[in-house]
Amino acid sequence: MSQKDKSTCEVYNCLILRRVGILPFFFINKNQGMITRSKVKDFLLSKKGYIKKSPLKVAQALWKSQPKYVSKTHDEIAKELKIIIEVQSTLRAAGNYIASKKEQDLLDIYNEIEKEKERPKKRLFFDIEVSPNIVLSWRIGNNLNLDHNSIIQERAIICICYKWEGESKVSSLQWNNGDDTDLVGKFTKIIDSADEVIAQNGDSFDIKWLRTRCIYHGIPMSPKLNSIDTLKMARNNFKFNSNKLDYMGKFFGLGSKMKTDFGLWKDILLKNDKKAMSTMIDYCKQDVILLEEVYKQLQQFTPVKKFKYKP
Repeated sequence: MSQKDKSTCEVYNCLILRRVGILPFFFINKNQGMITRSKVKDFLLSKKGYIKKSPLKVAQALWKSQPKYVSKTHDEIAKELKIIIEVQSTLRAAGNYIASKKEQDLLDIYNEIEKEKERPKKRLFFDIEVSPNIVLSWRIGNNLNLDHNSIIQERAIICICYKWEGESKVSSLQWNNGDDTDLVGKFTKIIDSADEVIAQNGDSFDIKWLRTRCIYHGIPMSPKLNSIDTLKMARNNFKFNSNKLDYMGKFFGLGSKMKTDFGLWKDILLKNDKKAMSTMIDYCKQDVILLEEVYKQLQQFTPVKKFKYKP
């Protein structure tokens, strides 16, 4: 028997029960007590469990909430039960539509995630070079106590070099005479577009530095990055004599970092030396090239890091 047939039977059963005196009469004011579509809808939406109950159960629940003054006729009761059946039917159809839509939405999201998993990942290799703070100090030595009030010029990012996996070009961004605002703004857009970002000690150094400069300048940056840190890969899976990029590059026969000294940083920071800046960028680019090659070696013997889907 269909749901509609069952509901129709309940209407007639209700009328028969009323005639034989099993169902009580409710004495109500007709203007206030008649069950309307609006009342039924509001009741069923507030008590969704009644949407699937029999029309008679719904009617009984509604009758109990009504003032008792005047009795209803059999025709009025039949009319009210018919209204309940119609409203229930509409709400059930709406519920089925919502459930179907949610199921479709879930399926669409699932397919999107599966498609993302199958798509080649955009991997970004990068490295940053930073300046030291300029501070006032009354003396020099190894055991100094300098607080933040001694800073006269805040440290910043001198340059960022980066390359995409599968591309040969290594790009660079540099500060503008000590101002890294433009550099940071441009690179955050680049790093946010990557599926995975790879750096040596990136989780503890490069990414935290970048976030710090973003919050300093008020530049938005994604709070979620799929980061792969080659330093952590080395520490967690191998027993090298050193986990430094320079050592691992030599260990694998891939080359080494460029030789520099602190004078390079001094010339850039204090003299705005263009030649020194060019050398710094070359130094940073070499780190990025070496980083990618070391990553490839480590990855062959390292569990693949679980990819986190970014909507």
